[in-house]
Amino acid sequence: MTTEYRQGMTSATPPRITVGVFDADEADLAVRWAARHAHQVGGRLHLLHAFVWTELDVNTDPIPGLSGSGIRAAAGGLIQDAVALARAEHPELPITSEIIDGNAVPVLVEASAESDLIVVGGRGLGRLLTLIVGSKSLALAARSQCPVVVVRGAVEAEGPIALVHHPSAHEVVTRAGDLATAYGQDIELIVRADATPERAQELLAQVRGQLGSTHPSVYVRDVTIAATKSARELVAASEGASMTVVAGERAKGPDSPISAPRQLVTVLRYANTPVWIERE
Repeated sequence: MTTEYRQGMTSATPPRITVGVFDADEADLAVRWAARHAHQVGGRLHLLHAFVWTELDVNTDPIPGLSGSGIRAAAGGLIQDAVALARAEHPELPITSEIIDGNAVPVLVEASAESDLIVVGGRGLGRLLTLIVGSKSLALAARSQCPVVVVRGAVEAEGPIALVHHPSAHEVVTRAGDLATAYGQDIELIVRADATPERAQELLAQVRGQLGSTHPSVYVRDVTIAATKSARELVAASEGASMTVVAGERAKGPDSPISAPRQLVTVLRYANTPVWIERE
């Protein structure tokens, strides 16, 4: 276990892992992954439910004479169930929780200002992943003030950290090194299909050189060239990894258009591992 989760962080400031709690199996998977991750990095778990019903002017009061009824009580039950699920993973993990009125994306974006990581569930282009790859084009990941993880696939996987190469995002390499250190895993570099074998080896040497000075204990085992230019092949290349780390793009201002690289959208859609979206 390590507390070197963010540069400059010490054991006096354990990282805050905030996970979106929703009424879906995918959200339960996110809670389980977030609990394991918080334990792995010496962090604390914060469970957050965005209570949208007040925005829709729906009566959330309990039914008179029926204890425990009403939509708000049901939201409280979701949080209680999530706490129990996290406790089942790691009984001693520090856990806090809250319910905030509002839509999920703005609530989670606001929470990201006080978090080191936002974790959400995802299932293809279903109701949860549309928070990220829907009409707002990576709205949560683009506006978040911290990295975002979309949990897909098996949360128990113990393979290497798959690092998808980005030509200009050096931060994503550093993050992959942090995660490899925390999990005691190697890194497998993944590059696009247009890279020649010679170029792939050059990129591998660059990543090894960068991490050699900052994370000397981390081993970058090899480089995999995606079979075709399709981002789906980047996903296939990460088969067996415990996590896939990719670079994301952040909106430059509250009124700026949000850029969603097609590669990232496709990786999120077809990923078979949790996807860590690193901020610029």
